[in-house]
Amino acid sequence: MRRRGLAVLLTAALAAGSLAGCAGGSSAPEKQTNSTESTGNQTVSASEEQKGEDGSPASTGKVEFWNDKLSGTEQVDLDKLAQSASEASGIDIEFISYTDVPSMRTAVEQSVNSSDAPGLFTWWSGVNLKNLVDAGAVEDLTDVWEKYIIPNGVSRDVADSLTFDGKIYAAPYSIIYNAIVYNKDVFDKYDLKEPETFEEFENVCQTLVDHGVAPMGVDATAGSYKWFQCLLAAYDPQLYLDLCANKVKYTDDRVVEVMNKWQEMHDKGFFSIPMDPADLHKSEASGEIAMQETSDYEGVNLTDNFGGGNFDTFVMPTVSPDIKKTVFFEIAPLCVAKTSADKGSALEVLKVWYGKEHQTVFNEVTGFNCSSNVEISNNCAKEMSQYAMNSDEYNLMLRYYENVADLDIRNAATDQFMKFQLGGTTAQEALNTIQAKADEVLGAGYAD
Repeated sequence: MRRRGLAVLLTAALAAGSLAGCAGGSSAPEKQTNSTESTGNQTVSASEEQKGEDGSPASTGKVEFWNDKLSGTEQVDLDKLAQSASEASGIDIEFISYTDVPSMRTAVEQSVNSSDAPGLFTWWSGVNLKNLVDAGAVEDLTDVWEKYIIPNGVSRDVADSLTFDGKIYAAPYSIIYNAIVYNKDVFDKYDLKEPETFEEFENVCQTLVDHGVAPMGVDATAGSYKWFQCLLAAYDPQLYLDLCANKVKYTDDRVVEVMNKWQEMHDKGFFSIPMDPADLHKSEASGEIAMQETSDYEGVNLTDNFGGGNFDTFVMPTVSPDIKKTVFFEIAPLCVAKTSADKGSALEVLKVWYGKEHQTVFNEVTGFNCSSNVEISNNCAKEMSQYAMNSDEYNLMLRYYENVADLDIRNAATDQFMKFQLGGTTAQEALNTIQAKADEVLGAGYAD
């Protein structure tokens, strides 16, 4: 009844766009410019592109870096970030920060095929990036990855989310890893250990329920799909990928099995009601909730700003020891506009962007980290980065929200998953509704 009572309010909040992810901008429709000193403007058409001695695009000595990420950053920190990259690359960097996503999208889309396009700009992964690639608007960065990004401690596996037809078309502005963060004091109180198998995980949850503790917290703003993707990958990581790629249907027997397990766990009381992130952190810190699947930066927020808990992490166990555990991630692509007059300068910046010294400054300014070479003081964030770099034991997969190949299907699914968690529909009803949307979009026989 409590879940049902929250359904209307939370559904309205989700409809307002709260599922858009962690890397978006704020709402004020204006543009802010933060820059270092730059040289005079020089533009060329794509056919007149100048080349350096090695055949690479010539540098203009400056580059605009459009983004929707840094609008709230203090000027002193922007200067620190610009100075770090400029000293390493020899390029003057001008940060142009948009305070809302629609303005950013419009500005890029209107200029991206001209010489006036920004040399560097942040974008969104999945279908959003693919649309730019299909339009021929962004530079192939495969060589930059091989020579400058991977050698500087960025996981090769995350490049898969930026790859189309065998070529990599973006670099990571930020990579946000996810794992289960748990309250160690609660675990110690009930003599619980990090579960190694799925059966052990369920036993941990049941023990917590028996002692009046909600095992797993649900994030009302971005969590409708988190436990779905975790459970699906725990059963079959390839099934997760195939579902996202529209190669199997939501009514496939294997997906139904996973959804029924989610229903069973809900019925046992393994999940909290959906909660605002701040309330969720408070509840975990106080011991009312024991665990949550969350991002590395929210793990830092939890441990640094909410007292009362001693926290650690683990990755959702799999149903079979033959299946590798899956670490989900979110990535904000950093693109180079193919026709920009400053393309050569942009490529020079990317060559140094992932160096240890600059990434250390980037981490200090933004809280994000792309490189395993950077020292991370927070234990939860550090462990998530270590999981992500350990390809022998863990899969690294783009989270469901960006991985789904069709946005209409994704939106229908996230709505139904939250409705399910609020008690407004059953597991089977939710899958049937999602499948109806998929059939509408793709045709009823799309995965036969």
